[in-house]
Amino acid sequence: MYTYNSKCVSSPLLSSPTRKMKSNRVRKHIQVRLHRFNRRINEKMKQEMEFKNLKLYMENMNILKENAELWKKAIQLREENTILLSKLVKNIKPSGS
Repeated sequence: MYTYNSKCVSSPLLSSPTRKMKSNRVRKHIQVRLHRFNRRINEKMKQEMEFKNLKLYMENMNILKENAELWKKAIQLREENTILLSKLVKNIKPSGS
């Protein structure tokens, strides 16, 4: 039997306790599936971030290695420049005197 009231509509199907229990079970099931899905996505994202982090770490190590090699080369060039400059100064002084 349906009754209509200006405030609400009442139906035996809408207010049955078994229907509410089914609704709660479905809702809980959906929440569990959503949680599992989110966990899988988070694990996948974590793996991707770890891979990117490793890739950036390796790139950074290569840059640091190249930087050290360039520093050594710069020191060698500076020493060579100093030696050549001192030779040039020695050659110029006797001819200038």
